Amino acid sequence: MRRREHWFPVVAFAAAFAAVLACGPFPSLTEPTAVGSVIPGTRVLTQDRAYYESPAWSPDGRYVAIFRNYRVSGDFIYADTFETGPVLIDLESGDHLKIPLPSSLKEGASSGPAMWLAEGRELAFYHIDFVDGRPVPLIVRYDLESQRTEASEVCCAPLSLEAGGSEVLVNSSSDDSFGLGWLDLETGQVVHELSLPRDEPRQHQYRDISLSPDARTLLLGAADGVIYRYAIGSGEPPVPFVSSAASPAWSPDGSKVVYVSLPANGDYYNGQLMIANADGSSPEPLFSEPQPRGMLSPAWSPDGTQMAFLYGTEHSNRLLVVEIPERLRPTGAFPAPPSKALQ
Repeated sequence: MRRREHWFPVVAFAAAFAAVLACGPFPSLTEPTAVGSVIPGTRVLTQDRAYYESPAWSPDGRYVAIFRNYRVSGDFIYADTFETGPVLIDLESGDHLKIPLPSSLKEGASSGPAMWLAEGRELAFYHIDFVDGRPVPLIVRYDLESQRTEASEVCCAPLSLEAGGSEVLVNSSSDDSFGLGWLDLETGQVVHELSLPRDEPRQHQYRDISLSPDARTLLLGAADGVIYRYAIGSGEPPVPFVSSAASPAWSPDGSKVVYVSLPANGDYYNGQLMIANADGSSPEPLFSEPQPRGMLSPAWSPDGTQMAFLYGTEHSNRLLVVEIPERLRPTGAFPAPPSKALQ
C-alpha cells in the first residue's frame, strides 16, 4: 500500500489557495435559488452560497466536519466561494477551518463521509488522486492537533466507520454487482461482506447509508426513494425499511433513527426530517410545521440532544443545528465524551 505523508500548516495552505483564486479566471457569480428564511429555533453555521454535504459531529461535540462545494448549472454558478473540500466548524466560536490537503493532491476531489478517528483527534475522508491519468482512490487522515496530513491508497470508496474506528465499511461494487467489504485502515486489507448481482442498472443503487452504533444493521437510502435495511454478516439482500424516504442516520445509542420523508413526487431535495424508533415505528416530524425548503443529511450530536442538518436546494444550502424535543431524543445511555482534541 502506497503511503504519503506531509506536513502542511493551515495558514500557509490558506494563503497559497487564496493566491490561486486571485490569479485564476472564473465565471461571474449569479444569485442562487433562494435558500429561504432560517427555520425558527435553529442556529445557522454556514452563511455563504455554497452546497454542503455529509456533516459529522466530532465525538466530543466540539466540531462539525462538512464538505463544501459549489454547483454549476449551465452558465450559472451557485456559490460565492470556490474553496471546495472538507471544512471544520468550531461550534463554540462558529469559526471555519479549511482542512489542508497534502501539497501533491489536487483540490476539489475530496468527498465524505467524514470519519472521526482516535477518539476525535483525527479526521479521515475520501479523495481521488490522478497519477499518469489513472484515478487513485485515497483516504486522507488529518491530525487536528499537529496538522499532520497523511494520504494512503485504498481499494474502494469508504462508506462508514465502525464503532471504535478500527475498520471502515467500503463500497466494493462493480459494473454488474453491488458489493460491501470491511477495510482495515492499518493493513489495507479488505474482508468481503456482501455481493449482489444487478439485473438492471438501477438495482442496488444507494446514495445514503448509516451504520448502527453496534455495527449490526446498515440503513441504505436508495435511488428509488426507499430506505433499505441490511443485517451485517447475513449476506442477504437489503429489505425495505421506510418508503418515500432518504438520508437515514442512527442515533448515537441506536434507539432512534432520523430520516428525510420525501414528498409524493419523490423530490430528493424537498423532504422533511422525521424521527422514529429503531424499528421505524412511531415516526414524528422534527419540526411541528413543514418548511419551505428541503432537508438532507441529518447528524445527531454525540449526546443525542441536537441535530445538525442541511437546509436548502440542490444548488445551495445551509448547515443548521436545532435542539431535539425531549420526546424525540434517544432513550439509551451515552458514554462520557473523549477529552478535547484541541485546547
